[in-house]
Amino acid sequence: MNTRFPSARSNCVVVLFSGLLLGMAPVSPAKADQQLYRCVVNGKTTYTDKPCDAPTLPGVNGPSASTSSNGTHQAWEPTKSIELDYSTPYGIWRGQAQYQGTTVKGQAMREAHVVVPLMIEVEKQGRVRGTSPENGCKLLGVAAPYFSPNVFTLDVTLSECRYPALNRRYSGTLALYQSSNTVQLSLRSLNHMVAVLIEGPSNFDIKATMKR
Repeated sequence: MNTRFPSARSNCVVVLFSGLLLGMAPVSPAKADQQLYRCVVNGKTTYTDKPCDAPTLPGVNGPSASTSSNGTHQAWEPTKSIELDYSTPYGIWRGQAQYQGTTVKGQAMREAHVVVPLMIEVEKQGRVRGTSPENGCKLLGVAAPYFSPNVFTLDVTLSECRYPALNRRYSGTLALYQSSNTVQLSLRSLNHMVAVLIEGPSNFDIKATMKR
């Protein structure tokens, strides 16, 4: 009788040890060849077995940002950009722009003088759009290559500016300087006779150095 108990006790120990191994199986560490991705979302670092979401270009919103739920267009936002490509003037450019005006006698118009951020987009089809939210100005017109592929002539119109006299047609240039990875924007108002009769003789110009 006594010779059977040690054997039974041994079997019990084996069963218990096997049960412990089975209980530990669900919390075993990940496989050595499993790939983990380190992702940073809103400043917080997380680890996941799925690739991180692709980053969005700065200042460029997707369709949901420029279109409401019923599909109507709310406000212009650039849809795409030539990311960090300084070999062409096409694409989106940003920088500080100076708006200023002078009378026909050369006197500065202080109320028209501001320096505010400006963003423009030159599309390959030739359309130019832009906005300066701080002074309300919106820009729309066309661009065409000039004597060089890196220099465009511009024919644009400003609208919705908080200083009404700025709302008129402008012509000028957009020139790419690859040595500094910048473009120089220069616009000057076309002083139509109607504007002269309503607001008096005056000239306005806009200048900016811009980057991607």
